[in-house]
Amino acid sequence: MKNLNRIIDKIEKKINEKEKTREKALHFSREIIIKCRKIIQKIHQNSLKDTRGLLEEATSKLVELCNLTKNYPDLFHAGFVENASQELVEAQCLYNIKKGEPIPDPDKIPTTYSAYLLGLCDLVGELRRVVLDYVRKGESKKADRYLEMMEDIYDMIIRFDYPSGLIPIKKKQDIVRALIEKTRGELAVASCEKRIEYHTDEFRGILDTIYQNNDKKKKNKNKKEDEELDIDRIW
Repeated sequence: MKNLNRIIDKIEKKINEKEKTREKALHFSREIIIKCRKIIQKIHQNSLKDTRGLLEEATSKLVELCNLTKNYPDLFHAGFVENASQELVEAQCLYNIKKGEPIPDPDKIPTTYSAYLLGLCDLVGELRRVVLDYVRKGESKKADRYLEMMEDIYDMIIRFDYPSGLIPIKKKQDIVRALIEKTRGELAVASCEKRIEYHTDEFRGILDTIYQNNDKKKKNKNKKEDEELDIDRIW
C-alpha cells in the first residue's frame, strides 16, 4: 500500500485536468451557440455583410472546442459539442441559402454527420420564418420557393429511420413535418386573401364605373329637362 498515495495523486491530477477541460468546453459551447443565434438574427435582418466574420469566428471556436475534447471521448459525446455543431450547421446553411450558394458539405466544416442532419432539421424552422416574412410583404413567389426548400429537406431527412441511440432525429422529423404543414396552410390562406382582395378591388371598380355612368345619365337627363322647361324661351 506504499504506492497508494502516488496512485491517488495521479488519478486526482487527471480528473482535475478533465474537470478544467469540461468547464472550458462548456464555455466555448455557450459562446458558439450565442454567436450562431446572433448570426441567424442578422441574416433575418438582411445584414449579410455583418455575418461573414461572425461565422468565421464561430467556426474557429468550434474547431478549438473539438481539439480541446478530442482526448476525452466522453466529454466530446456529452452533448455540448454536438449542440454547438448543430447551431453552426444551421447558421452556415441559412447564410449560404440567403446568399444563393450551395449548402456546405459536412466534411468541410467542423461537425459530425449526426450534428449536420440535426442542424438541417433546425434550419427548417428558420426557413419558415423567411417564408412568413415574404408572405407579410406580399411576395408569394419567394415564399413558395422557400417552402419548397423546407419540403426538400424533409424529403431527405425522412430517409433516416434509425434508433434514437444511433441518431436522435425522430422527434425533429415530426417537428419538421408539422412546421411544413402549418406553413403550407398559412400560405394557402394568404393566397385566398390575396385573391379575395383582388376580386374585391375589381368589383369595387365595376361599381364605380356603374355609379359614374348613372351620374352621367342623370346629369344628361336633368340637362334635357332643363332645356325642355326653358321659361325665357316660352315667354
